[in-house]
Amino acid sequence: MKHLLFVCTTPRTGSSMLRGDIRSTGAMGDPREWFNMTKGRRYDQSAKEWGVRSGDLAGYVEALQQHTATPNGVVGVKIFELHLEQMVRRGMLPPGPGRLRALAEAFGTPEPAIVTLTRNNKLRQAISLVRAKQTGKWGTRGTAKRKAKYDRKAIESAVYELIERENRWDRELAASGYAADLDLIYEVLMHERDEALLRIATALELDDPRGIVAARKRDDGGLERQAGEETEDWVNRFIGWV
Repeated sequence: MKHLLFVCTTPRTGSSMLRGDIRSTGAMGDPREWFNMTKGRRYDQSAKEWGVRSGDLAGYVEALQQHTATPNGVVGVKIFELHLEQMVRRGMLPPGPGRLRALAEAFGTPEPAIVTLTRNNKLRQAISLVRAKQTGKWGTRGTAKRKAKYDRKAIESAVYELIERENRWDRELAASGYAADLDLIYEVLMHERDEALLRIATALELDDPRGIVAARKRDDGGLERQAGEETEDWVNRFIGWV
């Protein structure tokens, strides 16, 4: 059995939905952005709550294992390649290739279960990213701080950014000597959520994967799709239909 799950992804791929599904099993950890070191985000909040000195990787990993592991000892981490860069800047990981393996080794699990999550429709993903940046609303919970405004150049830039982020993940995984146990695609995941969980449980080498998935507590907690009429309008304007 493996005790560490990495969900390697990029923004706006449905990763919050996947995280909720994984957490609902009670056996595969709680893969939040534990290493998001943007000021005031998950890492700073958790380190303060757990009394861990900022930049203390060993202490933070120990706290993660203590506070977030499921009863079977599995810790889940949703991670962007950017988070690895942030850890390098804080001196928590060595620079250069192989940062993901170095992080896994800090958990004492050099061969974790690795899931990648991507989105085929880069235009819609980019629009979702631009809207989130503009409004400050990154999930279905909470309220927007500002109104979104159509910006073609920002959408184009986001498309290139997202493609490059995926390319950087490919390079990082290769440099760390890893091949993903499971490559998930948002457009497929939306219709095969239990199937994805079964495959993740299998990658973690858990006992009775089917029983774990069948017994999970199904509660989407308001994580419905955020795309609406405004998104459709932006898509149509971008491709020149209106």
